Amino acid sequence: MSSSLSEYKLRFLESLSDKTRLRIVEALKEKEKTVSQLVEELGATQSNISGHLRLLKISGILKSRQEGKYVYYSLRSEAIKDFLLNLEEIMILLRKEVYEGT
Repeated sequence: MSSSLSEYKLRFLESLSDKTRLRIVEALKEKEKTVSQLVEELGATQSNISGHLRLLKISGILKSRQEGKYVYYSLRSEAIKDFLLNLEEIMILLRKEVYEGT
């Protein structure tokens, strides 16, 4: 594995390691949303959400499109949605085996 691929993996995972960014990505799993919709759904400020959206876009996790005065954000790829679903399965397994001791 090349170091550039390793660095990209690390940047990708670091992008998801923030609670607000993870909540944004989770909120976009099913459909695209505007900043205003994310602000309302997550209960954060517009500047806070906008900053996180910018970082997620730079890291390649999100893409955006403009329609009139609105910018819509969505996951860049279905593969990211699949990654999140697989991560949920892993967390369920770990919770049972490690944290609950079964």
